[in-house]
Amino acid sequence: MWDPDDGPITPSNRADLSALARLLNVLLSSVIVSSLQYEHHALLVRGLSAQPVADYLFTCADDDRAEARALAARIRDLGFAADHDPRHLAGRSRISFQSFAAGDLTGIVAQNLVAARILVQTLQEAVRWVGDADPTTRLLERLLGAKEAQACVLAPESAPDRPVEQITGDQEVTRGHP
Repeated sequence: MWDPDDGPITPSNRADLSALARLLNVLLSSVIVSSLQYEHHALLVRGLSAQPVADYLFTCADDDRAEARALAARIRDLGFAADHDPRHLAGRSRISFQSFAAGDLTGIVAQNLVAARILVQTLQEAVRWVGDADPTTRLLERLLGAKEAQACVLAPESAPDRPVEQITGDQEVTRGHP
């Protein structure tokens, strides 16, 4: 018989819920720091020709905030508290917040690419660790896909011989996906 206090957790869930909640709080911190960094960097971008970059960074920040809400909701569903305390975010995050001089587009894009790649690797490891022990895997896979798409869009810009306009290429960039 199921205990109504267990929420969405059923006996078929084989995950170590405490360890899973800790992992999700690390990912939550990383995604929150990522969203703050994207937002900050978007505000540092200057010049009309760089506006597509700023717009894309704002979109990435919005996407990360939505993913953070999904992670926090899953932590709650598991019966734990999502830790949004700013004093803990930097210590748990897998990426570090880095600022640049206004207009340093190359540094800004390169840092966001590095952060996206770190999150891709972290999420790949998380998906393998959770496996089929918990439905959280689907949430992590969706977040992984979004981070891979962000890295894909940012990657060409890290090459110094490419113009800024190529960050969005010939395709329309929408909600975190090229």
